[in-house]
Amino acid sequence: MVRHIQTRGFSLTTSLKEAVQESLFDALGNYPFIRMLDVRLEDINGKNHGGIDKRCQVVIKVSDAPNIVVRSTQSDMYVAIRHCASKAKRVLRRHVNKRTRIAA
Repeated sequence: MVRHIQTRGFSLTTSLKEAVQESLFDALGNYPFIRMLDVRLEDINGKNHGGIDKRCQVVIKVSDAPNIVVRSTQSDMYVAIRHCASKAKRVLRRHVNKRTRIAA
């Protein structure tokens, strides 16, 4: 599986990279049909503005299906990453269940 992390509006720190690794890459690495995980982290308003402006977006490229995209925008990037990981797991479970029903 190919894995990418992109940032916009700030530099990727070691702790953010580890958070992505633990929350997303490790958690979603058990699905053999995932071909690529593309994680985009963005500070929408820039570093001088507060508020709910930290976005995590994950694009999951799977075999034989359209891409899956999940997003979370929060006031804290670590919360956005965890929330996005939770959403991605739910979507992938539904995807697996749907594939199992079709194959049966």
